[in-house]
Amino acid sequence: MSKFKRIGRNALFAFSAVFLLGACAQEDAKQETLVALGDSITYGANLEDSGQSAYPYLIGKDAGFEVQNLAVSGWQTAQVTAALREDEDYRQKVQDADVIAMTIGSNDLLEILRLAETSGAGDPQQMGEILRQELSNSIVFDKIGGLIEEIQSLTDAQILLYNIYNPFPFTNPIYQIGEALLPQVNATFQEVAEGYENVYLVDAYSAFNGKQEDYIIPGDIHPTEEGQAVLAEIGLEAIETPNAE
Repeated sequence: MSKFKRIGRNALFAFSAVFLLGACAQEDAKQETLVALGDSITYGANLEDSGQSAYPYLIGKDAGFEVQNLAVSGWQTAQVTAALREDEDYRQKVQDADVIAMTIGSNDLLEILRLAETSGAGDPQQMGEILRQELSNSIVFDKIGGLIEEIQSLTDAQILLYNIYNPFPFTNPIYQIGEALLPQVNATFQEVAEGYENVYLVDAYSAFNGKQEDYIIPGDIHPTEEGQAVLAEIGLEAIETPNAE
């Protein structure tokens, strides 16, 4: 083999090695993805910046995740599960996730609250009794468990499951009903999370407790930008220290 052929061959090997190393480095540097599921809280409803201050985006900005926010205002648990089963694009995005964050169950529970308001004719005591009865018969947590199983059939991503905060101000009579019932509701959220590997409860209830004036949009039930920032903060804590829950 001539000197020039050896030089050319060595140069080709060197170029190939550099190219392969560069390709490997790009693969190693691939950005991780956070996929957000759920309802209007996850979506970022009624924020002035059209939802860009919603907690999934804030987590992504802080932790360096690419964010796919698949939440839809008004959705109940069964609708998220149906989308996972029937919408191929939705399903694929969940399958590609490294972290799943979701607030779900609020609309399921609000449906029960509306029933209690109608049946209780505005009487807080009667409403509370109806709520307790309806909650004892509700299958909402079975649905949430089914949703988790559907997610875990697609991905081994860490799942952040947010519990339910009390959205009502102290001056609203429904606030006291919420305080009487939400500890039990959120204890069941905890049981659901503990029933699955790699699922971590994020305690929105405690984070918002007593701070509704700052964290809830006036006359609304959705978080302010400050409230969304708090949801992001406690979500980040769960990602960074998952054994804390």
